[in-house]
Order: sequence, then C-alpha cells, then structure tokens
Amino acid sequence: MIVTSAQVHHIMSEDAISGIADRPASYILRCPSGGQTLDPDERILQNARIVARRRLLRRQLLGAPDLFGEPAWDMLLDLFIQQCEGRLLPMSSLCLSADIPNSSAMKLIQRLCDAGLLERSPDPRDGRRSLIKISPDTEHRLRAYFAEGSE
Repeated sequence: MIVTSAQVHHIMSEDAISGIADRPASYILRCPSGGQTLDPDERILQNARIVARRRLLRRQLLGAPDLFGEPAWDMLLDLFIQQCEGRLLPMSSLCLSADIPNSSAMKLIQRLCDAGLLERSPDPRDGRRSLIKISPDTEHRLRAYFAEGSE
C-alpha cells in the first residue's frame, strides 16, 4: 500500500494473482496541515503540542497519575512549548505542569538544572521569582526529537 497526501494505492490491486480490480479510493488521507507544507519551526511546535494533548488525554481517561506519571518529561514538554511560543515561564508555573506536590516539583527542577537540562535565572521584573528556561543544548535535542514526529 502506498499512502500519499492525495491518494492511497494498493500495489497488489494491479497484480493478476489478487483478482481484485483496482477501485478508486473512497477516502483521501491528508496531513493535518491540509496539504500545506509547514515551516519546520511550526511543525516542531505542532508535534510538541500533540504530545502534550495526548498526555493530558491519557491522564484524563485513565487517571492513576502515580502509575503513568513522568513529571520531568511533563515539565520539559510544557517548558519547550512555552519557549517556542516566546513566553518565559516562572518556576512556580512550571511546578504546576508536573502534577506532583510543589516541594517535590521544586526539587525536581533543581535536579534538572544540576543536570544541565534547565537554566534558572532571576526575574528582572520581580526579584521574588525565578525564570526557568531550557538550556540551548537540550532545546536543540528536543527540536530534533519533535522534528521527527509527534511520538
């Protein structure tokens, strides 16, 4: 079977052994962008959003977050999407995306900073807050990950 953005074709349909006549496709598969080619940055962001929505849907449908939780990945995913959209994320907001107690989330953020995956800096507008961003190397790796697909 060959699938393109415009049609589906069964290779065996032209084979005399199959005995099945070639029928026109009753449906057409299209890429989510409506056949338009997306800017690579937009495709990467779209794939990251798809992953985030699927994880939220899994959490809502199956429940039991203690069995399916990956708080570090949830944090990286949320932070990556926010950065791609041009937003800065304070540490307190990042803690919410982990779906774990706040104190545990703060410890996890510190471990991610210690591992070089995240960078923490003071908020220039509010000295009581810390802003978190993905390190350039980690951002490059996540971009490569999401450039390949949505999971």
